[in-house]
Amino acid sequence: MPLMWVTDQFRYGLDADMVHLWAEMSVLSLLYGVLGIGLVVLPVLILAYWVVRLGKLRRRWFVILVAAILSLPVLAINLYFMIDELVQPTVGVVPFEASSLTYLPNYLEPASVAVAMALAASIYLAFAKERP
Repeated sequence: MPLMWVTDQFRYGLDADMVHLWAEMSVLSLLYGVLGIGLVVLPVLILAYWVVRLGKLRRRWFVILVAAILSLPVLAINLYFMIDELVQPTVGVVPFEASSLTYLPNYLEPASVAVAMALAASIYLAFAKERP
C-alpha cells in the first residue's frame, strides 16, 4: 500500500483519476485482494523454490526470482501500451499520458511490485528458517 501511494503521487492528466482508488477500498475488497494476490503469488513461490532448490542456488536467488517473475509482466504490459502509442499515435483527441515513454509511473509501478515481492519473499524466508 505505501508503494502504491508513492507511485500515485507521480500520476497526472487523464491517469490521475485512479490516484485515490486504493484509499477507497473496503475491508472486504482488501481481503479479496489479499486472497487474489495469494492465489497468484503462491504458484510463483513454488516455482522459484524449485528452481533455486534444483539449481542449488543461494537464498538470494529466490528473492530475485520472485521479484522478477511478478514484476516483469507489469513492465511488459506498460511497454506494450507505450509502443502502441508510438506506432499509432492518438489523433484528434488529448493523448493518454500513461502511454508515453517518459511517464514515470510506468516504471515506478513494476519497480514497486518488485520491491514489495522481494520484501514478501524475504519475510517468507525468515519465517521458513524459523523451524520449531
